[in-house]
Amino acid sequence: MKRKSIILALFLFLVIAFVGCNNANEKVTIEFWHNYSASDGQITVLETLIAEFEEDNPNIEVNHVFMEWSALKNSVTLGASTGVLPDVLRGDIAFVPQFQSLNVLLAISEFDDYETQAAKVLASANSSNIMGDDYYGLAANTNTKILFYNEDLLEAADVDVPESLDELWAALPVLKSDSVIGMVEPWTGIWNVGPYIWSEGGEVLSPDNTTAEGYINSQIVVDVIQTLADLYQAGELAGPSMDPGATGDTDGWASELYAFELDGPWRAASNTAAGINYGAIPLPEGSEGSISVLGGENFMQFKNSSTEEQVAAWKFIKFMTDEHAQVEMAKVGQMPVNLEALENAEAVTAMPLLPVFQEALLTARARPVIPQWSQVEDIIATKVAEAITGTKTVQVALDEAAAAIDELLGD
Repeated sequence: MKRKSIILALFLFLVIAFVGCNNANEKVTIEFWHNYSASDGQITVLETLIAEFEEDNPNIEVNHVFMEWSALKNSVTLGASTGVLPDVLRGDIAFVPQFQSLNVLLAISEFDDYETQAAKVLASANSSNIMGDDYYGLAANTNTKILFYNEDLLEAADVDVPESLDELWAALPVLKSDSVIGMVEPWTGIWNVGPYIWSEGGEVLSPDNTTAEGYINSQIVVDVIQTLADLYQAGELAGPSMDPGATGDTDGWASELYAFELDGPWRAASNTAAGINYGAIPLPEGSEGSISVLGGENFMQFKNSSTEEQVAAWKFIKFMTDEHAQVEMAKVGQMPVNLEALENAEAVTAMPLLPVFQEALLTARARPVIPQWSQVEDIIATKVAEAITGTKTVQVALDEAAAAIDELLGD
C-alpha cells in the first residue's frame, strides 16, 4: 500500500511538472495599439524592433495595430464599456488622465522595477503619467517647442536673434514688409500660448487644477494676450486660428512669408525639405525664464489584461524605452526620452537640433493633467482667438474663459 502511494505521488509530481513546463513555454500574445507614422518609416522601424524583442523573448508575440490619434482615443473610450482593449498602448500624453478617469488603466508604478526604468527617462516627460500617488504610464517619446527663425529674413532686416521675449516682440515690426509677416501662431490653445504665459509668470489653472478664476484671467495673462493682440492688429503676427484666410505655417515658411515660429521637431524636417536657411534656439526668456510646453506620447497598460499579458507588456515597454529602441526611433523623427539616447551620437546625427530641444525640455511644462483638459483647452483656444482678433476685449474674453472652465470643472 505504501509503495502504491509513493508511485501515485511521483506520478502526480511528474504531471504537475509537465503542465508547469508546458505553461512556461506557452506563447503570450499582447496587442499593441499605436499611431506611429508609416509615411516617416516609423512602422517599418517598429516592426524591426518587435522582431528583435520577440527573438529575445520567444514566448511573447506582439501584435501591433495602427490607429489614427482620434481612433485611439475613441477606441479606448468605447472599450471602457465593451472590454475590448489592448494590452499596451502608445498614445498622446493627454490620454493618461482621460483614460485613468475611465478606470481602465493599470497603475504600472506597481511593478517592482518601475522606478528603475523610470530613472532612465526624462523626469519632465514622465511627469504627465502621474495621477495621485501612482504612475499610469511611462514616457515613450517627447517633444517641446523651440523658436525657429529664417536666417535670411533676419539678416535682410538687420535683426539679431532675440534673447528675450521683449526682444522677440520688438523684432516683429522691423521684419514686417509687403512680403514678410514677423511670426506665425497656427493655433491659440495653451499648446501655443502657454509658453508665453508661463515664461511671464502666469498660470492657466490653480495649483490643484480645480479653478481657472484668477488664473487664466489674471493681469499677467491679460497682458500676454494683449501683446499678441496688438501684434496681430498691426499685421506682425498671423495664423489660421485667428484668421481662416491666413497662409498655413508650412506653406508660409516655404514661401518665406514667416520669420519666426515656436514649433516642434517636425518644423525642422519641413524647413529642411523646403530648403529654408533656418536656425533655432530655446524659447527666449520672459520675466520668469524660458518655459516651453511639453508634448509627446506615453506607453500605457490596461487592467483587463491577464497577469501574464501585463508582465509581457511591461517587458515590451521596458525594451521600447531602453537606449537601442529609442535611438532607432530617433532616426525616423521620434525624439527620445531615454537619457542615454538623448546623448547618443547616432540620435544627434539623425536629429541635429536634439541638443536645443534637450535644453528646452529641462524647463518645459506639461499642460494640466486632468481628464477634462481637451475641453478646457478648446475653451481657451476659442476665447484667446476672440481676444487676439478683437472680437472681444482681452479681459472680457478671458473672464468668459474662466467662467466656462470653472463650470466644466465643477460638473
